[in-house]
Amino acid sequence: MKKSLLLSLLLTMVLLLVSCESVPTLRLYNWGEYIDDALVAQFEKETGYKVKQIAFDSNEVAITQIKAGNQYDLVIPSDYAIEQLASESLIMEMDWSKITSFDPTTDLADGLSSILDQVKNGTNGFDLLEYSAPYFWGNVGILYNASVVDSADLDGWDTLTNTEYKVAFYNSSRDAFMPALKATGALSINNPTDAEFNAAVSWLNDALTQETDVITDEIFDAMLDPARYEMVVAYSGDSNYLMSENENLDFYVPEEGTNIWVDGFVIPNGANEELAYAFINFMLSYDSMLQNTEFVGYSTPRKDVFTEVLSVGGSFADYSASYDVRISANDEVYRYNLALKTQMDTKWQEILANKGYESEGLGTGVYVAIVVVAVLVISSATLGFIKKRKKT
Repeated sequence: MKKSLLLSLLLTMVLLLVSCESVPTLRLYNWGEYIDDALVAQFEKETGYKVKQIAFDSNEVAITQIKAGNQYDLVIPSDYAIEQLASESLIMEMDWSKITSFDPTTDLADGLSSILDQVKNGTNGFDLLEYSAPYFWGNVGILYNASVVDSADLDGWDTLTNTEYKVAFYNSSRDAFMPALKATGALSINNPTDAEFNAAVSWLNDALTQETDVITDEIFDAMLDPARYEMVVAYSGDSNYLMSENENLDFYVPEEGTNIWVDGFVIPNGANEELAYAFINFMLSYDSMLQNTEFVGYSTPRKDVFTEVLSVGGSFADYSASYDVRISANDEVYRYNLALKTQMDTKWQEILANKGYESEGLGTGVYVAIVVVAVLVISSATLGFIKKRKKT
């Protein structure tokens, strides 16, 4: 009798395990903390599907993993990475007939629409909507302590070289070279001449003094009240969050121009398309987009949600300068250019090493983060909790 009962219990457990494994599971490869987990739970409840989230912390890591054959159903990379993935035939074309919650011909926010048009119709044009569905978008600027920084000192990207203020750069080659190229008058951040690139290198060498820090996620602690820096290079969405937490902060985008970026859903070859399109439809709906943009802080692609959050009393009505991202004549979207990216990476690490930063240009805070991440990896092999910071 006991053997029979034990056998029955074992059989029940096996059936339960098989049942759990047979539930359709979407493998979502995304930046850490770049989605409201409550929405993921809601999707699972409404559809009966499961979502397995895996995090990456740079576009380059995501591309490498996809090329290595690691299988995902949905990935959320950035514009230039989408272009590379498409050029190497690693992702499918987006089938817009399967997306019923969002129509790119009528529902796109005006600012985003103009950005996509510029990429599509510019030199070596690329249609991001052919291979991706838009997720979030934004730009890069200077987040500053308005209670300390004199507005008269906001003089383009050269503002970062003002030794009267405590300044922090973002530890990313692209986000270091963009201000440098713009400040020194390069015609394009995508195709600088040798002379323009060398001028940017000289500018960075001068800008990074002994008093200048190079940070990443430390910005979220450093810019809370009281802020440890007077000025930091920051992303618009991160700035929205920090300004909501610290009323002394403001956001400035130099007229010399900046980097505008767009992140989107892409479907790798071999993905479960049914699950992928189900999740895209859910996330691009009005209710989901409203909840997600209020949680993450970045600009929504939906025109109706965009209008609502910027209206009087809306979530971002007080932060229109950083939420209502518009592309100006001097702004650019980074394009896929492997040679330039390699050149930037190499020179950025060289500058950091010469300036006495720790090996590979990492500050102490980043080493602490590495230890924390290592602990998290040990405790969870599938989930990443690295705060989403872009474009390294």
